Amino acid sequence: MLENVNDVSITTDMWTSDSTRSYITVTCHFIFNDCLYSPVLATEEVKESHTGENIASALSNIFNEWNISNKIVTIVSDNGANIKHAINNHLLKYHHPCVAHTLNLSVNESINQNTDNLATEKLKEFQKQMGLPELKVKQDVSTRWNSSLNMIERLIQIKNPLSAAMSSLRRASNCLTSNEWDIITDCAPILKPFESLTIELSGEKYPTLSLVIPLVRGLQYTVRKVRPETDAGILLQSSLLDVVSRRLGSLEKNKIVSKSTLLDPKLKKTAFGLEDNANNAQQWLVDELTSIISINNGANDNNIENINETPASLTSTGSSYSL
Repeated sequence: MLENVNDVSITTDMWTSDSTRSYITVTCHFIFNDCLYSPVLATEEVKESHTGENIASALSNIFNEWNISNKIVTIVSDNGANIKHAINNHLLKYHHPCVAHTLNLSVNESINQNTDNLATEKLKEFQKQMGLPELKVKQDVSTRWNSSLNMIERLIQIKNPLSAAMSSLRRASNCLTSNEWDIITDCAPILKPFESLTIELSGEKYPTLSLVIPLVRGLQYTVRKVRPETDAGILLQSSLLDVVSRRLGSLEKNKIVSKSTLLDPKLKKTAFGLEDNANNAQQWLVDELTSIISINNGANDNNIENINETPASLTSTGSSYSL
C-alpha cells in the first residue's frame, strides 16, 4: 500500500521498557483511497547513546526499509533536543513538536508536584465502613501531568474517608487542612480542560493538526472562565495561561498548522483569533497552488493569473470569516 502513496507523515517516540531498555517506535500516517491509515512501521531497540546522530541513523534505517524517505512531509515527536536535532540537522526533514507533549511541559512548568504516600489499611477500613469502594490514593507521576489531576480528583472523591483515616494517625501533621482541601478543589477545574485537550489531540482515527488552533483557543477561554477562590488556584490559573501563551501562542503563524486549519471544511477562517493570521494562511495556500500550477503547466500565465485572484468566498465580512 505504501508504494502507491506519494506523501506520508511520521510520528515517533523514544521510550524505556521496564527492563530499562530503550526503544524507538515509528508510526506512518497517510491517506489511501480516501481512508486514513496509521500503521506502526517498527519498534527498534536503541542500544547506542541517544545522540542526534544515532537517533537519525535508527530512523533512517526504518525509512529506507520501507522506502519512504522521499515521501515524508513532516515528522512529529516530543520536544527533546536530540530528536529535534536528528530530524532537522541529520535527516533534513521538517519537525513539528507534539502539541500534547507541549501541553505536558506547560502544566509541569506551572505546578509543584509534592505528594505523600498515605495509602494505608485504615483508609480501606473507613471506606468499607462508609460503604465506599476501596480506592487508593493515586501517586503523582512527574513525567505526565495528568497523573496530578487524577490524584486530585481521587482525593476529592475519597475526601471523607481519607480525612477520617488521616486524623486517626499519629502523624497528625500530615492531615490536609481546610485550606489545602480548598486548593485541591480549586485546581481540579483548572487542570481538567488540559486533560480534555490532550485526549482530543491524541486521537488515532482522525487527523488532529487542523484542530490545534481552535482547541488551544478554546482551552484558553475555558481556563479563563474558571473562578478560583484561593491564592494558589489563582496563581496556577495565571501561570498556566502565561505558559500556554508562550509555548503555543504562535501556532496561528505556523505555516503548516494554519494552512491545515484553513483547509478544514468545518473550520476555515472562523478558527483564527486574528484576521491577519487567517489572511496570511490564505496567501500561503495561494502561493503554493501558484507554484504547483507553474510547475505542472509550464508557468502558464493564464492559470497563474486565475489562481492569484482571490475568490469571493475567501473574503471576510465584518468580523466574521467565511470560506
